[in-house]
Amino acid sequence: MNFYADASNIKEARMVRSRSQWSRRDFAFAAASTLTGPLAVGTSWAQASGQPVRIIVGFPPGGSSDVVARQLAEALRPRLNRVILVENKAGAAGRIAPEFVKSAPADGSVILLAPNPLITQYPSVYKKLTYDPVRDLTPLAKVASYPLFISVGPAVPDSVKTVRQYLDWANSGPKNGFFASPATGSTPHFVGVMLGRAANSEFTHVPYKGDAPAIQDLLGGQVPMSINVPAAQLPHIASGKLRVLATTGAQRSPDLPGTPTIAEQGFDALQTHDWFGLFIPAATPTAQAQQLQAAIREALEEPGLREGFRKLGVQPAFVKGDDFARQIREETVSFAALVKSVGFVPEE
Repeated sequence: MNFYADASNIKEARMVRSRSQWSRRDFAFAAASTLTGPLAVGTSWAQASGQPVRIIVGFPPGGSSDVVARQLAEALRPRLNRVILVENKAGAAGRIAPEFVKSAPADGSVILLAPNPLITQYPSVYKKLTYDPVRDLTPLAKVASYPLFISVGPAVPDSVKTVRQYLDWANSGPKNGFFASPATGSTPHFVGVMLGRAANSEFTHVPYKGDAPAIQDLLGGQVPMSINVPAAQLPHIASGKLRVLATTGAQRSPDLPGTPTIAEQGFDALQTHDWFGLFIPAATPTAQAQQLQAAIREALEEPGLREGFRKLGVQPAFVKGDDFARQIREETVSFAALVKSVGFVPEE
């Protein structure tokens, strides 16, 4: 992940100022998925309790975290012998959910579905957290990853088709260097800051309360460019209302095979992706964690789940607990260096 690995090479610089109020990432992907009824069948540890398995999500129903959690719950149906429920504990930019899970019974009955900012970024974005991602939570598995899309709307001339062309255009007028992201302190925010510096400029960050309002203003021409998650943009890309200049993954997005990656266009340092992971309370017995991991690995091979993820612009990406924990430690350190390099001041 060059976006993180190159953070130590970025010179200290002034942080861009925001011109609007915001709250943290509410992940408002436009997608539909439902889960109803009790789920049954399964493993020996589950038979010891009638308690349902609860997957806790820190964002509202209908958002990407919620949809991914419900698709996972459905795919786990033939693999766990309990009712599986998805509970939304939204608020505080997703921080309520990990705070709840850290104090939940450590018996495998409560699982957190979290996007990476809650785990690797918030320790640098906030001065104080009510949970410690390392001490309070045990990583079960990484389950999915996705690139970001760098897109432009009607405010940008049709002749702008590449990142280089956009940077030239952005520098041609004082109002051209604005960009939208789902939240201050998010991965899209820092990608935009670094993109501006690639143009020897300081782009003006316009943070929003989630993906949906950022995309609405992009479509309306209030902001020229947005860095955002795939699912929030795919319907508008298909209709021709948005143009994707680049994706940030290591490979081209299967949804946009004709769109070059940011690295292919000469910006290796901006290559990055976000992910979803599953976590349990730190004191959960190892045997239960391993059985859950095995069920999750099998679930991610379910054709229906893989197709559901594909429609969100998300790729299944199983990484087991120990390896996932190592990745989390590395990303946390690298992101902290990036935050320091751009002069971001952590929030209270």
